[in-house]
Amino acid sequence: MTHHYRINGSMIQQFSGKPVSIIGTVSKIHPSGNVLDLETSDQQHIVVRSSDHIVDVNPGNIIEVLGEVDNRNQIACDTIVTFEPEQTANFDMDMYNQAVMLFQHYPQDYLVNL
Repeated sequence: MTHHYRINGSMIQQFSGKPVSIIGTVSKIHPSGNVLDLETSDQQHIVVRSSDHIVDVNPGNIIEVLGEVDNRNQIACDTIVTFEPEQTANFDMDMYNQAVMLFQHYPQDYLVNL
């Protein structure tokens, strides 16, 4: 079982080389189909790279990315969890961001297990 740390965009440098979980809104999907720009819960913009073609994701979708932070402060994606619009209609990104910051005080209690 792999553990992923829940982070926001401003925490990415602290987790270089570690498995992470990050939630955000898709800003752009690059023409290659393997790269997307993600606006994180704290309004940071990060790049997510996948070895596979990213499917079922559109700009404006809220997604969860599970992967590892690389040496360019980008995420090498293992898994993308997509949410249906009705699942995220009332999602409060600011409240989620506050929770992520709280999780950092108790890192062992708030790991995402796969």
